[in-house]
Amino acid sequence: MNFIRRPASASPLLDIVSRGEGLYTEFKLKVHSPPKVAKPIAAFANTLGGTMLVGVDDDGSIKGIHSEKEALEIIHEAVRHHIDPIPDISAYVEIFRKRLVLVIIVPESTSKPHVHCKEPIEAGCGTEGSLRKVYIREGSHSRALADGADKIDWKE
Repeated sequence: MNFIRRPASASPLLDIVSRGEGLYTEFKLKVHSPPKVAKPIAAFANTLGGTMLVGVDDDGSIKGIHSEKEALEIIHEAVRHHIDPIPDISAYVEIFRKRLVLVIIVPESTSKPHVHCKEPIEAGCGTEGSLRKVYIREGSHSRALADGADKIDWKE
């Protein structure tokens, strides 16, 4: 994961929020569970890419986060320990009315599929069939594909 300066080409925060959640955008008020936050990241990487805004509620209200360092640690754990292979993501912080919003950019991956593991990868992810799932973005949701999706030729 790369922590970057806000790209000059990035849409303003209020523009992203005003469009609401959708195929390319996910709002997270908080990140406290690495397996949960790993799902939309894997889904974006497996689909067309997208942006996750941490500190924004589902209704689009910007609440902010207390610590970007803490949120980044959870995102880092999610990516390193709950997604295989690890997707290439970037992050930066936006400030709106003294509130911090962590912006996670997930490009569409060339290493599909990215498999989500509920348990940490090192703990034997995949020992039970229900622990390994491939997620894609469908509208404003991350949806698990049927079993065997990790064996599809994703390069077609």
